Formats: sequence, C-alpha cells, structure tokens
Amino acid sequence: MLRKLGSILCIIITITVLSAQAVAATETTLPPLPTVWDVGVCEEQSYEELIFLTGEPVAVTGTVTIRQGRARNNKMDTTYSYRLENRENEVKLTRQLTITTTWQEQGKEITATNEVSRIRETVSVGRRRFALDDKRSLLNASTVTLQEPAVSYFAGNLEGRKVYTINRNEGEAVVEIKSDSTGYQQPWGTVEIQDVYGSINYEQITTERNRNPGEGNENITNKRAWNGTFTCQISHTVKTDLQYVENEPTQISFRGGFLKTATKEGILRARYDLPRLDADGEPLGSRRNRGEQTINLTGTPQTERLPVPQYSDVRGRWSENDAILLGSLGAWGTEDRYFHPTAAVNRREFALALAHTLRMEPEQQASTGSSRRQNQPPATSPYRDISAQDADWPYLKMISERGIMQGIAPGYFGSQGKITRAQAVTAFIRALGFENLGPGTSYHTGFADDSDIPLWARNNFAVARQIGLISGDTFGRARPGAYLTREEAASMLARLTTYLRTEILRDYRDRIFLYQ
Repeated sequence: MLRKLGSILCIIITITVLSAQAVAATETTLPPLPTVWDVGVCEEQSYEELIFLTGEPVAVTGTVTIRQGRARNNKMDTTYSYRLENRENEVKLTRQLTITTTWQEQGKEITATNEVSRIRETVSVGRRRFALDDKRSLLNASTVTLQEPAVSYFAGNLEGRKVYTINRNEGEAVVEIKSDSTGYQQPWGTVEIQDVYGSINYEQITTERNRNPGEGNENITNKRAWNGTFTCQISHTVKTDLQYVENEPTQISFRGGFLKTATKEGILRARYDLPRLDADGEPLGSRRNRGEQTINLTGTPQTERLPVPQYSDVRGRWSENDAILLGSLGAWGTEDRYFHPTAAVNRREFALALAHTLRMEPEQQASTGSSRRQNQPPATSPYRDISAQDADWPYLKMISERGIMQGIAPGYFGSQGKITRAQAVTAFIRALGFENLGPGTSYHTGFADDSDIPLWARNNFAVARQIGLISGDTFGRARPGAYLTREEAASMLARLTTYLRTEILRDYRDRIFLYQ
C-alpha cells in the first residue's frame, strides 16, 4: 500500500520540501522522510540555514541534495549533502549525514525512530574551523503517524547534541537542541510546524607569543567563553489554489476553466539571546545581543489547467461554479452536456465523486506481465450489486475498505439508493478521521432542527459545523434526512476541497505559527 505521509524528525531541524515527493516510488507503506537537526528551510534544492557558532545569527545559503535508499524490512537510509556559504561573513559549511529510519506499522498507526549512522560536518569562519565530533554528538528522534482515510496526521519529538572542536585543539562549541513537531499530509496540501529550543556553549583557548620587549618570552593565553540560547518556529507548507480563469475572447467554444496552482513555502522565525562580542570575538561584559530574524523561501508555483466540462444546464444556477469545479476534478462525468442538477444523487455516484475529490488513486499492479497476472487470484467484490470487473470498482473499493462508506446491508453497497445529508456528512467526517472530535450525543449541534438529527450522526454534524464543512440552510436547519441532489452534493464536495486546501491550513499554520 502506497501512502504519502508527512515528515519525520531526524538530525537537522530543517524543513525540506523534497521529502514528501521522494517517497512516491516505493510500493510499501513508508514512514515520513526525516527533516533534520540544524535550523533551516528548503525549497526545491535551494536551502537557507541559521548558524550561531560565531556568537551571532549568520544565514548561510546553498544547496541540499537528498538520496534515499531502498526500504527493506521496515528500515531505510536517507543521505543528505549540504554545501552552504555566506561570503560576506566568510562562512562555509559542508555537511553529509546518513539517517537510518526504522518503523513499525500497526493498523493505521506508524511509529518510527531515527539514528545517525554517519555524519561529517565542517564550518569555516575566517581562520576558525569547526569540525563536528561524530562520536560525541547524538540524536534521539521519533514520530507517530496516524493514517486516516484521506489525511495522515503526525507528531514528533527530537533531542540532539552537536559537539564541535575549534581549530582541532583550541576548545569546543556545544549546541543542544530540542524540538516538537506536528503536521499533516494529504493530496491537497501538506503542513509541518516545528518548535525548536536550543542552547550553545562556546569555549576557546588560544596561545600566542609575547612580542613585548622586557616582559620575557612567556606565551600569552587568551580564553573566550560565552553561552547563548535561541528558539525557532519553522513552517513548511505545500498548498493548492483553485481559480476559475475566464477566457478574454468571446468567440471561443468554452468560456474558461479552472487553474490549479501548487506552491511550496518554508518560513523560519528565530529569536536569540547571545553575547555582544568585540572585533576579536571577546564578550563585552554582561551585555547581550537579543533579536529576531525571519527567513522565507517560496518555491516556483506549479500550475495545471484542469479539464473543462461543458454542462449546459447549470448556467446561472447557484451551483454553477461548484458543478464545473467537480466536473474539472473528474468527480462527475464530462461526456454528457447535462449535469442534471436537481436529480437525486445515488450512493455510487456520491462515492465516486468523493474518491475523486479526495484525489484517491487506485494502487498500481506490481507487474503487468502475463505470467504474473495468471498467478494472481481474480479480483472479487464483497458486494452483489457492484462487480469487481466494473471500471469504477477500484475507486469504490478504496472508499469501502477505508471505512468512508460501507454497505447498507450484508453483501449490498446500495449503489443505486439515494444518499441523505446525514450519510454524506458522516462520510466526510470519517474521511478526515474526526469521528472522536465531537462533544458527545447529548450536545446541541447548533442547528434549528437538532432533534431531527439521528443519534449516530449527531457527533458528525457537530464536528462538521465546527470546522465549517456545513452551515445549514437559510433557516439554520441541517435537514439530515433529506436526499441530496447532484448540485447539493457538488456544493458539499466543493466545500470539502476548500477545507482541505485552506481551512485546515489556518488551524495548523496561521493560528499557531502566524498568530492569526
């Protein structure tokens, strides 16, 4: 089973947008790829990081490449290579590290741990050279990922220490870091938020010859010692926008269509408390250098024009935009010029539309060779009213196996039966994995017809209203027992895409990270 998941912690507290895409080539369930152990953000292969070894925050930029090994026995190696510099401050950094990720899957939960199997790092700052002592540096990182039908949610923790020698034998700098991470990944977007807490202790002893006459030939020893702290918030997002673009010429066979734009963004906000140093690197007494620095990297937007359905019976209707959007996403067939907006939608149509709205993709067969196909058992369906040879069965199978919609009776999906608003709302909440977020069955859902909502759907309506999936009609009613028309289903599905693209992002990034 191929599932794309969010990122895992590793050794560099860094956000790399390459991680989510790198998983896609494997046919087994993988944990999220690691992020890493210094403070930085990455877009595509452009990377920027803050280092504090000089006693002040210095941004170094350059490239990072990621090479992922093959997953075997729930274990995988990932190698990161960095080449960074800041020419103005004469800083160069090279780093190569290999992270071994080991994971265990139980049901829909994946737990993973990480260890550094190999690391080399050097930082040159003018005449000073910092070399990482790999035997004294350590990492403890783990994550847990919960794979819900449409979204994977994850959280992780990291503790690490990096010990650098200064000019081989002149002293050392010790950087200690703790990090908490949370996020999600789904086809409409990914988010990871990290809170980083770090400290640095620096001690350097240098010896130089006494060149003052009359003071003997004894060498002069200089000791520089200081400490500092920093906190960072790091955000990595991949968000998707859907915009209807009208064609300017009037003499054209279609009026316009939807444009899908995916944008990757990394934000790093650092606050620091460091010493004030003179030109020779000596601390200026108890005076401190306190401040804040922000790094923002945005990747090149990836655009895609979606197919254009030619529905002639929705023009001017309140549902026109939603019907065209869902047709563009493949949720409804586009061969027919008629959408039939007021017709009741059946369970099969709704399940297919939901699968396409959630961008579910059937698993690909490992081999198409004739001998391989002969050895595979024929596909079967648990439902008498849906054949496994049906062209739509792979999508209906995913909806059923993931528990989003199931049969109305043993052996029957009820594919031609109508679907109520209560059943549709329940399918949405199951897809998001929010069944347990409700306040309980005794809670008033906030709808005018609260007493009409069946007991099994009360929690789902309360959660859907809370997160903005439904709002009720003009009279504030939920109408749980009403059968959905095709245009009502299109409106609900369009609102689901809005939630997955923007509303859940606001809860993770904007409310927590941007304080909005």
